[in-house]
Amino acid sequence: MAQPEAKHFVIVGRTLLTQTLIFVAVLLIMWGSQKLYSAIDPVKFPVYQVQQKAGMTDQEKGAALLSALTNRMEYEMGSLFGWSANDIGLTCPTLMDNRAYRQYGTYVATKMLFDHYSTSIAKLGSNDRENNDLYNARLNHFAIGPKRWGMLFIPSAESSFSKAFSLTEKYKKDLLAGKAVYNCRTDDLYSAMNLILGETVFGYALGLLNNSQDLPFYTLDNRIYEAQGVILVVRDYLKAMYDLYPEIRGKNNEQNMNEAMHYMDRICSYDPLYITSSFNSGELIISYLLFARNRLSDIRDSLRI
Repeated sequence: MAQPEAKHFVIVGRTLLTQTLIFVAVLLIMWGSQKLYSAIDPVKFPVYQVQQKAGMTDQEKGAALLSALTNRMEYEMGSLFGWSANDIGLTCPTLMDNRAYRQYGTYVATKMLFDHYSTSIAKLGSNDRENNDLYNARLNHFAIGPKRWGMLFIPSAESSFSKAFSLTEKYKKDLLAGKAVYNCRTDDLYSAMNLILGETVFGYALGLLNNSQDLPFYTLDNRIYEAQGVILVVRDYLKAMYDLYPEIRGKNNEQNMNEAMHYMDRICSYDPLYITSSFNSGELIISYLLFARNRLSDIRDSLRI
């Protein structure tokens, strides 16, 4: 039986060293590329802070709450690469999928919460007429799918969304001038949290990650970033509600809110180097979602006591 010579060990050692160096170089290139992209187009987002002051009127609170609701989507549209969810070319969803799917989630949550704000909060009661500007924004401009890129006389998603935001700005000006209605009661706060914790917001985010261990990594990472987009909007909106309405805080909810914000922050800052079905997986985001929802459920229930 042939015995290995010293030169054979040298060859094996060099081969292993070369493979290790190549692997480390690839990781460094991936890490460096991610850091460079993050410096150009940030992927970490601080929570929106409402401008509070003593003795705020209901109208001022209404304008501040609406600004918190639309903040994330307006940021996405005004960011370096704009609304990528319907782009073609170098910023298309295939190449910049994390960004595009985050924007899809942002749109879903904004649309759902905007509908509630317009039809429940910005009215005196169920029989009151919906504000015309919010109605037009909701049905004529936000109703367009986020992937539509437009042609000829068909508006693109971003042009339609821009019109919706112009109408919300008009509503806020009218509200502060006493020409529009805002009537947020404890029941409205409760119903808003019910919506958030229900099937169309938190349920939507959880549904994206259903059977995540069976999904290929290129599908899983898109769904994780879409769920992140949903929670980015929810986090801004809930933080604004909590800050603007001390009756929520007055129900001994400080610890619940801090814990809920902690887990939502973990979701909103989630940006690993790579994602697989078993490592940096959807199961981790599901656990954050469930922990946050449990805490928020306690806050919601306290409003009925």
